[in-house]
Amino acid sequence: MGARVMGFWRRLVDDESGQDLIEYALLCTFIGLLGVASWDLVRTAINTTYTSWNTSTNTVWQPSDPVGP
Repeated sequence: MGARVMGFWRRLVDDESGQDLIEYALLCTFIGLLGVASWDLVRTAINTTYTSWNTSTNTVWQPSDPVGP
């Protein structure tokens, strides 16, 4: 029985049939974690850009009020 168990474990370790699927799953997990980790930086950059645009449009020249008759 010990030889059968060792044979099972050896076949399990040597089997590479699901290796591609596991590699793709790990790659997707890594990319997802990077996206979650970098979201705070992206959100801050978007907020800074929007605030800058909003400030610059508020300071654009506005025409004076028309003079009444």
